[in-house]
Amino acid sequence: MQDKQMQNSLDHLLRELDQQTRTMDDIPHIEANQEYDHERHMYDIEIHIYPREEAEPEKPANTVESVLPINQEPEPRGRKLRAWAKEHAHLLVSTSVMVCACAILIGCLLYLFPLWTATTTVTLVPATHTIVTRLTVTIGSINPTHSQIPGRLLPTVTMSQAQTVATTGKAHQDAQSAHGSITFFNAATYVQTIPAGTLVTTASGTQVATDQDITIGAANYPTFGQASVSAHATVAGPAGNLKAGAIYGPCCRVNISAVNGAFSGGQDARDYQTVTHYDLEATTASLRASLDQSTEAALQTQVQSNETLATPLHCQQKVNADHQPGEEATKVRVTLDETCTGIVYQTQALHTLLAQAITAQATRQLGAGYALSGDIQVITTTQGTSSIQAIGTSRWVYQFTQAQQEQMKVTIAGKSQARAKILLLAQPGVQSVSFSGNTTLPDKQGIRFVFITF
Repeated sequence: MQDKQMQNSLDHLLRELDQQTRTMDDIPHIEANQEYDHERHMYDIEIHIYPREEAEPEKPANTVESVLPINQEPEPRGRKLRAWAKEHAHLLVSTSVMVCACAILIGCLLYLFPLWTATTTVTLVPATHTIVTRLTVTIGSINPTHSQIPGRLLPTVTMSQAQTVATTGKAHQDAQSAHGSITFFNAATYVQTIPAGTLVTTASGTQVATDQDITIGAANYPTFGQASVSAHATVAGPAGNLKAGAIYGPCCRVNISAVNGAFSGGQDARDYQTVTHYDLEATTASLRASLDQSTEAALQTQVQSNETLATPLHCQQKVNADHQPGEEATKVRVTLDETCTGIVYQTQALHTLLAQAITAQATRQLGAGYALSGDIQVITTTQGTSSIQAIGTSRWVYQFTQAQQEQMKVTIAGKSQARAKILLLAQPGVQSVSFSGNTTLPDKQGIRFVFITF
């Protein structure tokens, strides 16, 4: 309908121009040809302007046509045209202005015509799937059936690093009593018992108490009976740290005397630092990261251009520390010894083998219509000294053929956007749909598909 209206408007405009030019004898004649381009959805218009030919005056019947002398040439045609243009200059200016105005008007119509034609852009997001394939590959000769690819074992590399760090553990210790022992002597001819908690005082006034009951045998002159028992200072702190012999002489009861050994361990309350598991684990992790880089760099020097070193490396590690968790220390020194074996494989052989396995898996899971998008991401992990595990991650996107697109246009042409969305989402491979505008979809020629992959 809009094409018909456009055609009628253009014909009407050209008829009016032609009528105006016919009323003016000296205005050039204008002709226009038009043709509709269905592929571009617009008109191609050609405008031709011809000077109007002057009618030759009728010759009288008895008039004899004059002939120029032999040596006189006829007046050039260009001179006549210039004379005609000079005489009719005002008409040419008017005609030129009118022609320019018509050209501008026609140009505007041609520019706006595609906008009058109903078009809708349909944005489709194709279905996308991620395929992850795990493949255990043996390093050896080429044998795809048994997942074997060329590769080799590199010489073993051993490295060691040590690091000293401050400890982070915090601990508190209450005041501690000194501990030691007391030896009792019995001068009586009978056995005597000293109960636990018996107090014995030094010459300076420090008291100690026995920790348990003690029985002292009878004297057998000239030898006294004797027995030793553990004891502790009754007051916590360093004052209880007694020298040997600080207690010497009679005590407790008749015929009993006592002598002490050295007492130690008495101290005031204090806060101090200790080694924690985090200290050891964090330091070991730091050393491991540093050693891994150094070891890998050492092995990379042996890798050829067509090979790839399988990482992470297969390594054995041994950790030593000069303090264990819970021990009192302000610093701890950790040493890590690492022995690594490198495996290299031919890069292209693994990628080919993995691509075949991924393609087969994608075909089984997704069926036809999907194609690989981007590169396959490969991660390898060594397994012992003769095989690696390869993990390939790939992205597959549904591909719409031209025939499918044309069929979808036919399916949704003239439908409401709500109905068209339902129909398109029912198509295989369509994940989401959106439309430009909020109107009913036009015919097939006015629908344009745009595919966006995230």
